[in-house]
Amino acid sequence: MHVLTVPALLMCAAAAGAVGWTANRLSTGAGGPLLILPWASLAALAAVAAALLVLGVRVKRHQDGARPERFDPLVAARTAAGAQAVAWAGAMLTGWHAAVAVEQLALVSVRSEQGPLWASLVHAGAGLVLVVVGWIVEGFCKLPPDDPDAEEGAEYRRGRQKELPEGEGGYAREIRPRARRRPRGGDAR
Repeated sequence: MHVLTVPALLMCAAAAGAVGWTANRLSTGAGGPLLILPWASLAALAAVAAALLVLGVRVKRHQDGARPERFDPLVAARTAAGAQAVAWAGAMLTGWHAAVAVEQLALVSVRSEQGPLWASLVHAGAGLVLVVVGWIVEGFCKLPPDDPDAEEGAEYRRGRQKELPEGEGGYAREIRPRARRRPRGGDAR
């Protein structure tokens, strides 16, 4: 899994903005609706951001040693994957609604109702919040650099109290492959 980078998120937002601007122009040009999310979607976006923050804080508290009980590393991996998904979705949401907002800004002087402009600006801001939350939570899920298990191959030793002896203490032996047997019966070759 790759870490989030600012250039990749900006390219995603720019691509979503181009698609959003084009789709919105086609929709409104044909007499269709404005392609923005409804106000109620902000509640869902806030719930996703809050849930991700709760999961991220759990992982961070465990890494800081504040929670000594056993912790499943898959929870941290899933939280990191969720953080990346939220950041990418936030970048797309920001790009799409920012492009719609730019188009709506051109109509400020001729339209008395500015609700679509405000809705697109608020949703672009909500997308930006999702990007920031995803970025922060992904950082919570990284191993600290001074962790002794952070070297290569540590995923096999995680959770063990002691290291395995070199060569398994001489107990490993070479196992010779068995010769393959022919099946009995019905094979008439």
